[in-house]
Amino acid sequence: MQSYLGWVFQLVEHYPEKSTVALSSSEVLDFLIHLKNDRKLAGSTLNQAVCALRTLYRDHLGLPWDIWDKIKITRDVEIPHVMTREDVSHLLGCFRKSRYQTYFTVVYQCGLRMSEALSIRPKDIDGERLVIRVKGKGGKWRQVPISERLLQRLRLFWKSHRNTRWLFPGVGRGWNSSGISESEAQQRCEHSMTKASVWSAMRVARAESGLDKKHAKITNHTLRHSYATHMLEAGVHVRQVADYLGHTTLKPTMIYLHLTEVSETQAREALNTLADS
Repeated sequence: MQSYLGWVFQLVEHYPEKSTVALSSSEVLDFLIHLKNDRKLAGSTLNQAVCALRTLYRDHLGLPWDIWDKIKITRDVEIPHVMTREDVSHLLGCFRKSRYQTYFTVVYQCGLRMSEALSIRPKDIDGERLVIRVKGKGGKWRQVPISERLLQRLRLFWKSHRNTRWLFPGVGRGWNSSGISESEAQQRCEHSMTKASVWSAMRVARAESGLDKKHAKITNHTLRHSYATHMLEAGVHVRQVADYLGHTTLKPTMIYLHLTEVSETQAREALNTLADS
């Protein structure tokens, strides 16, 4: 609400001689064009200004203006941050507990979102076909391939707790003082690991890895971005990678092509071909 009021105040300052309520639609549109062309605001910031003024004039004052779609907003495209394979391997080796190390290994090797990895159940793993069934956004299911090596690791990990509900069960509150082992606590726990515990484990591993100096911020999604880029570098078709990531269109996956060494090499080879011809 404060940010919305801020845009209204800026509009007042832009037309100091007029009442805000008395402004015409063309004057408000001119103000928005000023924000875009003269102040060169980022797309996300300009969109906030449009939403604030539209709320005032359309929703509160009931004015049926059609100016809101006349200001074209170019969305900012944030380039995903990607780690090298070596840095990923180093980071994964810094998790103290096996449940977190295994969890983040799955996140990286399957390119999963945090909630997707936490909700994996033992029955979602198809050992014969080497795939994991993943429940993604909107409750849509997809299948992500895994290696034989990862399958064996997940089997060993599951045998360490044998929780029938979750692949990554939590331990529950107060298990340390309950007199039971961590494995027993995991077996009895009715919920999966929490996002808070995963974030905490990442913070500790990130600090111990020393990668903070090299990478601005390492998160669960950094490993997902790294998976997508590394898969493309390995020659996997972009459409397959999009399916594995759970993207409904190719557009969000295409951005990873800009991050691959392969795409740059292929571009140079194509240029050489053009030159030769």
